[in-house]
Amino acid sequence: MIDSKPPLPATITYSSFQKLFQVISHIFFREIKTSDVHNVPTSGPCIFIVGPHANQFVDGIVYLSKNPRPSYSLMASVSYNKPLIGHVGKILSAIPVVRPQDIVNKGTGKIFYDPVNFPFEIRGQDTCFLSQIGTRDFIIFGTNYKVHVARVISDTLLEITHAIKVKDLGWQEFKIAPHVDQTAVYDEVYHHLNNHECVTVFPEGGSHDRSEMLPLKAGFAVMALGAAAENPSLDIKIVPVGLNYFHPDRFRSRAVVSFGQPISIDPEDVEKYKLGGKAKREAVTKLLDQSDEAFKTVTVNAPDFDTLMVVQAARRLYVPTTDTKLTIEQVVKLNCHFVSLWAKMKGDPRLDQISRKVKYYNDMLRFFGIRDHQVEKLDITPLKASVQLIKRVVKLICMAGLGAPALISNLPLIWVTNYISKMKQKQALAGSSVKIAGKDVLATWKVIVAAFAAPALYGIYALIYLVQLGKRRPALSGKAKLWRASLVWAIQPILHYLLMRLGDTGLDIYKSIRPLFLAIRNPEAGHIIQSMRKDLSQDISTFINEHAPELDLDYKSQSSSNSSSRSLSPLNLSPVQDNITHLVLTSEEVEGEQDMINPQSDDDHSLLNASVTTDDMPESYLVSTDGSVSFLGDSSSSDESSYQIQSLLMEEESR
Repeated sequence: MIDSKPPLPATITYSSFQKLFQVISHIFFREIKTSDVHNVPTSGPCIFIVGPHANQFVDGIVYLSKNPRPSYSLMASVSYNKPLIGHVGKILSAIPVVRPQDIVNKGTGKIFYDPVNFPFEIRGQDTCFLSQIGTRDFIIFGTNYKVHVARVISDTLLEITHAIKVKDLGWQEFKIAPHVDQTAVYDEVYHHLNNHECVTVFPEGGSHDRSEMLPLKAGFAVMALGAAAENPSLDIKIVPVGLNYFHPDRFRSRAVVSFGQPISIDPEDVEKYKLGGKAKREAVTKLLDQSDEAFKTVTVNAPDFDTLMVVQAARRLYVPTTDTKLTIEQVVKLNCHFVSLWAKMKGDPRLDQISRKVKYYNDMLRFFGIRDHQVEKLDITPLKASVQLIKRVVKLICMAGLGAPALISNLPLIWVTNYISKMKQKQALAGSSVKIAGKDVLATWKVIVAAFAAPALYGIYALIYLVQLGKRRPALSGKAKLWRASLVWAIQPILHYLLMRLGDTGLDIYKSIRPLFLAIRNPEAGHIIQSMRKDLSQDISTFINEHAPELDLDYKSQSSSNSSSRSLSPLNLSPVQDNITHLVLTSEEVEGEQDMINPQSDDDHSLLNASVTTDDMPESYLVSTDGSVSFLGDSSSSDESSYQIQSLLMEEESR
């Protein structure tokens, strides 16, 4: 019989920090939505696995502000010991974890690995294996190859647990990742789970700005199976949580937090785990695979950039029968479903034809400088477009007049936050072999710096006001002067927040001006683009609805009833379209060879005007690449994943 205890209520401290995180998230992000919160169990022990970890400490702020259940988070010990972040972690009872990548050190001498003749040996030259390396340590060499040490034979020879496939690298310098005893971490996690509490893990092991999600580390799977093995009455659930950012490091961008279906622990896997050895590894691997599949329901993992572009266009052009606009949560779900379908249908001739048409359509939009959601606004006469243009320009000028003082007064704050965040970005990039540009730390440092710099800047302005007040109103008492200066200091954040929201609207108006210019100067081009969009929408909707059961869609497209028997139309161009095509190609030749990009700017914030029809593929949506993944973010190799699992299980068996 499973023991069912009511969930523990959040402490006042935890609730206060959750409210603080909600305020920070609301200021930094223009909009944060959650989807499928009902998937979170209302009681019982849970392990939340959160990814992708694309925004360093901001990930924790966003996640904790939206999670309905209190949770104890695993936190890297290097962060746990930092002044500000560490204090927050200690207050929230975070669990510090020493990561091998944080204590990697350079080995003496050079090593040589011969995978053909001596696949289980590493030879050294001027090395000190006996004093520097221990059993179960990892050796890292070459382009992030790693081997697991089974036995140190001498200062120049050691035995490894598994052979790996590498090219002839010759003698290489190497690094040593010492084995870390995590017994205390497992004990604390088991304690919380036995108390029917929740634990949060970022299973990638660290933040990154890669386009693909790093392979999941096995620690959370060992925790779940180990706790279930020690206490069979526990009904532990593993809940995948997807953090989907539209622009992770950008101020006033958008995000979606998606909660996936809970994963239950199979009792048979628990029994296998108890047996140890191969059966234990199989149980952990199975749970890892289940979790990896579960992540696909809350994040998007496209095989390449072209597929990402087609999926993004398909989501925008797909027309559901319902008249209501899709919410941002539904957009995320559809993107997940569409990527799954595109992966299954790869190589289908109809899909290839749609992909070519999407590329041509995107190139056309890029040439005219408009976005997909603005195409419907081209159906307007030049006269009406002129009237609307004048109205919007007047509104924009008025808003600019109101917002300019706030922008000017905040320029020092903008400069300081950008300077320090860029500096921290360079430091993070220099200390990591996982990060590509170090963009994952930008938002964190913008928030941290602004939290201190903004009150200080407003204090300076209040001090200037106090000095001027003393000169102009000498008759006022000192207490009255201080009161007025304090009021000025307190009002500034509120005023700047209101002007910031006004700026969001002004940005929407500014981005709506360009299609009006096109409608005035070249109305025929606008009609052609609309016709192209309509045809492409019908093709995509027909294709999607044919595979609706595979996508688990709750509705079908309006287009399907009229075009279910309609075959995909080729690109038949009118003479005017031929001329436009020539201009597009000529423009591309001038610009040089470059990747096909979606005609939506990186700072698109048109949600208020067009629901969720622009920029609907977050940057954190994942595009797999062929680049190697380093040990510091784990490895994509199945052999190396087995090393990690074996190491963790050996550690468990030694407890």
